[in-house]
Amino acid sequence: MKSALNASLINDPFGDPGLIVNFLFQKRALLFDLGDISALSNAELLKVSHVFVSHTHIDHFIGFDRLLRAVFGREKTLTLFGPENFIKNVEGKLAGFTWNLVDRYEESLTIDVVEVKEEKLIKSSFRAIDKFQQTGKKEVSFPNGVLLEDSSLVVRAAILEHRVPCLGFSLEEKLHVNINKGRLETMQAVEGPWLNDLKQLVLEGKPDDHSFDVPCRRDGKSVIEQFTLGQLKEDLVDISPGQKIGYIVDTVYNEPNKKRIIDLIRSSDIFFCESPFLADEEARGKERCHLTSHQAGTLAREAGVKQLNIFHFSRKHMPHRERFYNEAELAFKGTTGTLVSKS
Repeated sequence: MKSALNASLINDPFGDPGLIVNFLFQKRALLFDLGDISALSNAELLKVSHVFVSHTHIDHFIGFDRLLRAVFGREKTLTLFGPENFIKNVEGKLAGFTWNLVDRYEESLTIDVVEVKEEKLIKSSFRAIDKFQQTGKKEVSFPNGVLLEDSSLVVRAAILEHRVPCLGFSLEEKLHVNINKGRLETMQAVEGPWLNDLKQLVLEGKPDDHSFDVPCRRDGKSVIEQFTLGQLKEDLVDISPGQKIGYIVDTVYNEPNKKRIIDLIRSSDIFFCESPFLADEEARGKERCHLTSHQAGTLAREAGVKQLNIFHFSRKHMPHRERFYNEAELAFKGTTGTLVSKS
């Protein structure tokens, strides 16, 4: 089963960090970081439901105004996640504008802001109709690093070190559960809402001995037959794993951070990882709290990811683009030598 998600970097590897994840079968998208997002159209931005901001350095947050301009005047709820002091940062952005005419809009934008701390989440809301005054502040638990969970995916975060708290993220699709129509006909089952109930039970991980009523037709008559969930999974349901995506930016390579990153991104299908510095700039990377190309490749190898995509290269290295890729790939594969440059 092909993934229902398509993840791509917003800018080239020397531009501001940012990732957009589009849902292929929905008018919905997620954003990771809010740097320069001028490459995205208004139509793309209007699909965004949730934004995950690693931290509020200018190259990760200056795009807030662009996003706000695109969605303002819409009946829409936009949810933003960020690190410590994030609610204050968003409040300051909103306070920089004059909102005396918002009561003339029929639609009202709501911005829900979630601030991530070590053991809890702090939530607040800002509504256009209220001139974006902060309301509804509350604290909730933060179990297993989960920021967002719905029927199709889970987004988790880890708090990393960048002289300020900086969030790393993973996005994991839930299982793809599909009904085999040919088998449905063979068992003479009748299509209906029960199929969605069946899919939901599979996604929830109900035990195989869970009993389930299935409408069938036998000799022209409608009957209800009882099956176990295990039988239906074997006879009727095709199950395939979803895609996992890791996203790490602006953090230092040390043992505590390394463990947090690997735990977060383990077994990702694709790992988007910053690499501002080359392999021989390890000391500079440590001083600036950033990763090198070799460190990005090492993290990817030790986390057992399938594909590594590095970005956020230092602009002073614009002539050395291929070195970043080569050094990261060598570390990822655990080999030495020189790779052929990418085109």
